[in-house]
Amino acid sequence: MTDSPGADFHVVSLRFLLRHNERVTYVNPKPLEFETDEACFQLADGNLTCEMKTHFSTAEAARLAVDPVLKAWEADADLQSNRAGELRFEFGDAEIVDRSPTGPGVIRGNIHVVLRPLRVSGEIVSAHAARDHYPEPPGTFRLNPDVESMVHRYLNYQNGLEPLSGMDYFCLTVFEAQAGGRREAAKTYEIQKAVLDMIGKLTSKYGSPSTARKARTLRPLTGPERAWLEAAVRKLILRLGETHTAARLPLITMSDLPSL
Repeated sequence: MTDSPGADFHVVSLRFLLRHNERVTYVNPKPLEFETDEACFQLADGNLTCEMKTHFSTAEAARLAVDPVLKAWEADADLQSNRAGELRFEFGDAEIVDRSPTGPGVIRGNIHVVLRPLRVSGEIVSAHAARDHYPEPPGTFRLNPDVESMVHRYLNYQNGLEPLSGMDYFCLTVFEAQAGGRREAAKTYEIQKAVLDMIGKLTSKYGSPSTARKARTLRPLTGPERAWLEAAVRKLILRLGETHTAARLPLITMSDLPSL
């Protein structure tokens, strides 16, 4: 779109489509609404409308504000469901108006701009599921390069592309490196050090010959230990994605995780 002399373009809203996929079907879900500093979001009948709360003159600029929320929503849905593809959006169009006064004989109105869809990669083939509700919005969770790498490794594990111990230990080291060590990470990210210690113990001392991180492991992980590690690493990922907010985050303790 090219500006015309005297034009004052303003993006009223962006519209996204809920991508159809073979993994998930939403059956008569209730509309879902929430808002962020960037926009008011309404998802209904497979259509997501984002009404902008601040001024943007182009659809591209408005999407730079909205896309991080949508990407976080997609990743959060994958983590909460333990499968990729729960929620995927692709761009539909933008409603743009010209707010400048019009002279005699000049007619101006709404402009709808259609852009290329969002790219989504790293999706996992899994069994079909039917949902009667949309995934909850991501709250304060947002992606950054470290969080994205942890999500990628976690979903690789879920798809059988890497062992649990190696994935968990990778995520633990990323989490601790951000703060400068385990003790500092526990304090900075409001997580009980015992949780981090247990992740380190289970990933270092146990595992089968084909999945263990170290050769001196004594035995394979039990079912409860595997479930605990999966839940614990999801907590780490979500917490690291929440630390951009200034709000005090609740302490994560051993009682927030499955019993061992």
